[in-house]
Amino acid sequence: MATVETAGPSVTAAPVVLEKVAGPLKVPIPAPAPNAVIPKRPTLTSEQQTKFDWLLKEAQGWKEITSEKGKGGPITDDERMWLTRECLLRFLRASKWHEKEASKRLLATLSWRRDYGVEEITPDHISPENETGKQIIMGYDKEGRVCHYLNPGRQNTEPSPRQVQHLVFMVERVIDIMPPGQETLALLINFKQSKNRSNTAPGIGQGREVLHILQTHYPERMGKSLIINGLSLGARCTRDGHIDTA
Repeated sequence: MATVETAGPSVTAAPVVLEKVAGPLKVPIPAPAPNAVIPKRPTLTSEQQTKFDWLLKEAQGWKEITSEKGKGGPITDDERMWLTRECLLRFLRASKWHEKEASKRLLATLSWRRDYGVEEITPDHISPENETGKQIIMGYDKEGRVCHYLNPGRQNTEPSPRQVQHLVFMVERVIDIMPPGQETLALLINFKQSKNRSNTAPGIGQGREVLHILQTHYPERMGKSLIINGLSLGARCTRDGHIDTA
């Protein structure tokens, strides 16, 4: 379920040679630049290691996952694979190293993933949401973070649960292509208004739902963020205390 990792120097991303072409690059960027350096996390203290060992033992003993939508049942192999060492440590850090709280949050997230159907969201289902390029995954920053671009001004659909499912689907794909040693993403949001539609920013209700999902079920995933062309909902919620910045 979890593997032991020893601390060491920062990890340099594997070199990838891309053939230079004239004009804009029109193919995916498969890996970070050769000079990208992924920072190494500090070695766990003895107290932190003890808390991790306790949480690992707890997770190894989980047999059933509860559900509010009739999807409860034995824990699956895929769910056990999701409970990596890095995952447990992210929830411990997010819980300020309160191991019992981290355990509750992990179980709650496993239940949410089942009820929400995270693994059941398909490209065909969310395809209409991305026809205008509202979300793009492209490239890496200098520390190997996958760059996830959000363009709310390209909104092309009316508010619906599928809009939030679209974001969850894209975050999952970002996680899929994170290079070894890098657990966080770089989020870049452009709030430039559309020429065809006004007020394309997400509504307060939908924004709070998204923030709840990201904070509760994807803790410690935000590495860097860049916001241009306006005060974002995220910035407003941070200012008003809706986002835990500790």
